[in-house]
Amino acid sequence: MSTETPGPDAAEQFLRDFLRAASPQQRHTFVRRTGYDDDTLVRFVLDDPTTDRASALAAYWILGAGYYTRYASADEVPEPDRPTWELLRTIEERYAAGFWADHGIGFDPTDDDEIDWTEGEGDDPEPYPVPDVMLRAVPGEVVDDADTEDGLPLDVHLRYTALLDA
Repeated sequence: MSTETPGPDAAEQFLRDFLRAASPQQRHTFVRRTGYDDDTLVRFVLDDPTTDRASALAAYWILGAGYYTRYASADEVPEPDRPTWELLRTIEERYAAGFWADHGIGFDPTDDDEIDWTEGEGDDPEPYPVPDVMLRAVPGEVVDDADTEDGLPLDVHLRYTALLDA
């Protein structure tokens, strides 16, 4: 009996290959517009230091950083949510250490297409407050994500969905 973990299926491998070769702007669009039901591919993007720091900041807020401030430690987080809490801490550490590149992409957590991800932060004492650096905008150009579906260029999305349906 094999104990090996199966590798990515064809559809996931196709996306990994696309994201590995994608421009910083394409990765940023993917991070901002993909579904987060399964964050495997977002983690894949965030593990690459050539990803733009604005993309990491966007992922941080989209993953629910504000929600997780209620937990002072991983031990307090319900088991199904613990991997996300841990990923948020990793993003904070890497962000503060300058892990990600700066490709001139902008992201403002207080004004992301009129969404203020930081709303309510600091209003009440939180067991684990959001670090100040994560509240600040990254200056740069806002990425135009027109002509995308679920964060992917339309042609890539069509090929991906065809692989899912195969």
